[in-house]
Amino acid sequence: MKKTVFVLVYMLTALSIYSYSKANENEQLAYLLSGQYAKEMTDASEKLEELDTAVKKTLLFNESDGSTKAREDIWRLSSDIKNSVSGLPLDRSFSNAWMNYLGRLGNFAKESERNGDDDQYHKVMENASKNLSDMASEWEIATTGLIDGEMTVKGWTNQLESIDVKHDWAGMSDSVKQYTETDFPLTASESDSLKKKDLRDLNDHEITSADAIKRFKKIFPEISNSSIVVEPSKPGSPYAFYHLRFAEGQSIGYIDITEKGGHILSFLTERPFGKESLRHLEIQEKAEEFLRNAGYGDTVFQEARENHTAWHFVYVRVEPDYKAKVFSDTIHIKVAKDNGDIIGLDAMEYIRKETTKPQSITKIDWSSFFHSGVTVVKEELAYVENERLDQRLAYYLIVTMKGTNEEIDTYAVLVDTETKEVIKTEKQ
Repeated sequence: MKKTVFVLVYMLTALSIYSYSKANENEQLAYLLSGQYAKEMTDASEKLEELDTAVKKTLLFNESDGSTKAREDIWRLSSDIKNSVSGLPLDRSFSNAWMNYLGRLGNFAKESERNGDDDQYHKVMENASKNLSDMASEWEIATTGLIDGEMTVKGWTNQLESIDVKHDWAGMSDSVKQYTETDFPLTASESDSLKKKDLRDLNDHEITSADAIKRFKKIFPEISNSSIVVEPSKPGSPYAFYHLRFAEGQSIGYIDITEKGGHILSFLTERPFGKESLRHLEIQEKAEEFLRNAGYGDTVFQEARENHTAWHFVYVRVEPDYKAKVFSDTIHIKVAKDNGDIIGLDAMEYIRKETTKPQSITKIDWSSFFHSGVTVVKEELAYVENERLDQRLAYYLIVTMKGTNEEIDTYAVLVDTETKEVIKTEKQ
């Protein structure tokens, strides 16, 4: 009996010590996190002052090294503050609005060096300077009490969810959104990009749910009508579509089809998989036959990857005038290895068809454009989106270069055909 009591007492004591230890660890973790957040917030506060100063400095000059240096500081500091804010558990709406404003401010300062419109630059930066000063004052008030390193984890969670907080973060969010709208109104390209994202440019006639089923059956005739259930998209969706669910044999899945025009947004099916029986080329041929029959015959193969059950292919639309690939207009298709069935499709980007414009093509001597150790192994034309969200005709190059340990590195390089600007470089 005494032994049993001793064991129980020992276990209770050990458990108490363990519980105290874990509680102590959690408390220490809370202090560490609080200290980290306080440091990030202090850093953001200091850099906000530096950013305001950099903006004011650029207003001193027209064209000079001083203006260039200050614009570089704006781009660097706005990026630094974005990084600090992104790591803080603050109201999501405010964080998103503030990071959007900082990003647009930095990009404007960077791009203004290219377009050289000093009058426009000064006009924008005068507004930005005033708004940054107001924002700095609000930020100082809002962060009072948050930078002492004593906040609990629950307190920081409340900041994230805007629960029981002492400052009007929602009001600050609205202010920043107004700053963004007045200082950096959307460009035509950005506005066009948003329209495409929400499929606002779809002007096709509306189809009924019965039409959606017919469209589904035309592409997948093996699915019986009795197994299809149709639901409309939820109110408030960016665009209206029909959600069709089906069950056929051992397969279950869905397809989403737009109300306007009956375009396929996505398709996915799940089923047991048998033993791989088809060669890669046969599977790719089945994918391309499906794309032709489904009305996607203006696409060409771009890349592929595989897992143990399926091949995943990416196809891009080809613009007819230059025979250029449009990298923003892609289709992803997934094909089963056992029998070549289509088991997945994502055509959202293809539906958001880009508007491409004619562009002059400057002949470039690649031997002088690249370093002597670089070899161009493939050259095509492609339309690609630049930092300003403009679709630009570009040379699409695959180049190789001898890297460390005598290994050959491969890169994809996109060069604007008119300006020779390097739009993108990616290691393959």
